[in-house]
Amino acid sequence: MMRFDTQHQPNIWAIVPVKRLGLAKARLAPALSRSERAALARTMLHDVLTTLCATPQLAGIVVVSGDPTVAKLATLFDARVVADVIESGVNSAVQQGLKTLDVSSAGALVVPADVPFATAADLQAVIHELDQHPIVLVPALSDGGTNALAMRRPDLIVPSFGDDSFARHQALVREVGLGCGIVRSEGVGRDIDCPGDLVPWTGSKKFSLTAALLAEFRLADRPGVAAFPVSKRHM
Repeated sequence: MMRFDTQHQPNIWAIVPVKRLGLAKARLAPALSRSERAALARTMLHDVLTTLCATPQLAGIVVVSGDPTVAKLATLFDARVVADVIESGVNSAVQQGLKTLDVSSAGALVVPADVPFATAADLQAVIHELDQHPIVLVPALSDGGTNALAMRRPDLIVPSFGDDSFARHQALVREVGLGCGIVRSEGVGRDIDCPGDLVPWTGSKKFSLTAALLAEFRLADRPGVAAFPVSKRHM
């Protein structure tokens, strides 16, 4: 079994995988046009990067993407940009980001680009949990996914994001014989992936560019939008 010093790892980097904006959020097609989906993806990323910059425990941010627009936005936040030359999915992008970190001295906090309602306090809670556990997971509030993965070292497990990934990640942690902390967070746990996620935000984050953009879309006025099933997490 691997052993770790329980002292907090100070050199923690955020890893943010970002799909090309023109291909983002295909599941929202019944509610939003392609241009609206691209605008939403960019706005959510802006909110996420803003929150990461407001989290003092982070040493820096790594954005992995094959989209030049994403790269340009990331540089505005002084993020390190890694070109996603493979573009074969989120897990490949995450791995490319993790490989840029020093295995001997860096920790990682993998955060998706579609959790715009996360706050710095939410992320600080995840990082703080690394004091007690070498790996920390934040489950999505629906679909069984993982909305954040923190590791004291970037090579402890191979990330396996996607539907039902929370259980997979727990199994991977057990396989390597490590302890796993779990932080349940409404801000981090809520992503925007399906039409049922496009509901007004009532959580602790009082303002976000994403909420303002969704208000501009005036979704309630669109025919058929009210028929979209609301995610169980919001019920």
